[in-house]
Amino acid sequence: MAAGAITGSLALLAFGLNSVIDGSASGILVWRFRLELRRAGNPEHAERLATKAIGAAMLAAAVYVLAQAARSLIVQAQPGHSGVGLMLLAGSVLVLPVLGYIKLRLAKRLRSRALRGDGILSAAGAALAAVALAGTAVSESLGWWWADPAAASLIALFLAQEGWHTLR
Repeated sequence: MAAGAITGSLALLAFGLNSVIDGSASGILVWRFRLELRRAGNPEHAERLATKAIGAAMLAAAVYVLAQAARSLIVQAQPGHSGVGLMLLAGSVLVLPVLGYIKLRLAKRLRSRALRGDGILSAAGAALAAVALAGTAVSESLGWWWADPAAASLIALFLAQEGWHTLR
């Protein structure tokens, strides 16, 4: 998030935000599954709470990214360049799809909508990283300042759809 804020890259900022939400969702799921392992509390109630929290986080991220994308398009903000940000994005493009796949496969086996939502967040993080890399390449090579917020908007729409699906 810091690299995105420093450079003005909405896609990098959105990726950072998604990473924070994804990490938080993973923490919520650890809590949920620990309750079940200790047989403390009601597992169905914990699953509902975890699902709602993850779905709401996806919707909040989508609203934030869409609002920032609209602002960036209106003011024609051009993102800067960040070597550290690019390295984080490249690593995320490699790691997050595998992590998302594992979470989604496990969610299906456990029939956990909350874990499915967390898997979607990981997959969305990979897509955001790829979009941020592509947006940076297009912006720098072709001078298309609008590529970064336009691509981030597409990911935000995906997050909104999945957040809504997770809550339903």
